[in-house]
Amino acid sequence: MRVLCTVAFSAAHARALLPLVTTLTLQRHEVLVAGPESVLAGFANEPVRTVAALPEVCDQLVDLLQGEVLTLPPDYDPFADEMIVEFAAGPHISGAVRALLPVAADFRPHLVLRDGIEFAGMLVAERLGVPHVAAPTGVGQYMDRLTLLNALNERRAELRLPLHESLDSAHRYGRLDAVPPGYSFARQRMPPAFTYQQPAHHSAGERIPQWLADLDPGKPLVVASTSTSGGVFATESALRLFDFDAIPDQALRHSPLAHLETLIAGLAKVDCEAVVMTGGLPLEALAAPNVHLVESLPQALLLHAADLLVSHGGYNSIREAMRTGTPTAVLPVLHDQMHNAHRISELRLGVRVHDFEAEAVAEACEKALNSTEIRNATKRAQRHMLGLPPIRQVAGYLERIIHRNCKLVSM
Repeated sequence: MRVLCTVAFSAAHARALLPLVTTLTLQRHEVLVAGPESVLAGFANEPVRTVAALPEVCDQLVDLLQGEVLTLPPDYDPFADEMIVEFAAGPHISGAVRALLPVAADFRPHLVLRDGIEFAGMLVAERLGVPHVAAPTGVGQYMDRLTLLNALNERRAELRLPLHESLDSAHRYGRLDAVPPGYSFARQRMPPAFTYQQPAHHSAGERIPQWLADLDPGKPLVVASTSTSGGVFATESALRLFDFDAIPDQALRHSPLAHLETLIAGLAKVDCEAVVMTGGLPLEALAAPNVHLVESLPQALLLHAADLLVSHGGYNSIREAMRTGTPTAVLPVLHDQMHNAHRISELRLGVRVHDFEAEAVAEACEKALNSTEIRNATKRAQRHMLGLPPIRQVAGYLERIIHRNCKLVSM
């Protein structure tokens, strides 16, 4: 089968899609990944066929605004449905559909496999009359379905596509998930997903550095990271997109940079060895002796040796921690992360950090490290994760969708 994969928002999203892409390729299916050039950097040095067919998100928004700048309201809510849906399915994606269509028409896919928050690929699939399936995602499971349906129907009207009435239209053919149904992070009722084991993809040569291997084994190893969602704004056009002088204090106090600084200050108060991945953010504060700052390390690999993950609560980070049986402390920043933090607490897989304060981080870490209930629940979740079907069975699921669609079209 020929599968067109689409991804739009960050290189981290591309990396999350990589195991699916490589598995399908190894099974001799023809796979083409389309996305913006910056996002496709997530496939660097991998045997993956890519095409930079989608424009950069910020470039699209800049063109759409025609010299205007985006302003955030004083009561800005980073978890609000309207803002998330506008970002994922606003007027800018009509241009992405038009850019992708020639590539898709030339490739002639049997199916579109899209990152769960990428909707241009879905609308292209509707134009071509082929099925589409969403890859595992956090934000895609979080967005209000009615708000999303209305936005997508506006795009369909602009592109002269038939409108849809079902709240499940974004998943009408199926969807994938990488956690067991009982551990789902979907916010609302959604169509059942085909669940599978998402392996921790390690590129050739990935390893933890010697200094990290030599850290005191008598102390718990804590791994910390922050949101990568800001990566979409790391382009030159992003500087023209926002009125940075008018950003509300609420947004600045809860930004990825503030998040990272809060984690560092809190971990300095915990008797542990902490490895904090900065993602290249410009930190000014010096870390304590027990807090080791690195720009990046392969998190999925590092979690095999970790006693605790402290993060923003992104779906991919949570999924990686569940697979390695690692408890999580979550200080949410935006989008689906508050919901994920509540779900983590509900499932007893970790602790939500309630305030952007160092003391709150330290308290949550101590609780997560010392709770027998959390440790047992995390190990139980790990066993359920490892009991999911292997990733190679995804191909059969996609082939059945294609076959079913062909039968319906021929009737």
